[in-house]
Amino acid sequence: MREVGRRDEPFGSCCEGLRKAMTMPKESMFRQEDNGILYLAVGYVDTAEGPGWFAHAVLYCPFCGTQIQDEETVAGSVREGDA
Repeated sequence: MREVGRRDEPFGSCCEGLRKAMTMPKESMFRQEDNGILYLAVGYVDTAEGPGWFAHAVLYCPFCGTQIQDEETVAGSVREGDA
């Protein structure tokens, strides 16, 4: 069993649904940040500077239910000022 939180395999390797959702459409609502955490955009607001996005870390694959990240890994990746 793979250790949750380790990225030995790329996001989307758990099932075809997540793999496709991360690449289609071209402007996917999923994104992997430089810190390695996978986020899903769950809302937005129009601002004078353009759209502002609200994203949430994905702990479980929304398609197959596999745990792909754990709270400790996500919390440890948040930089001061991001919260």
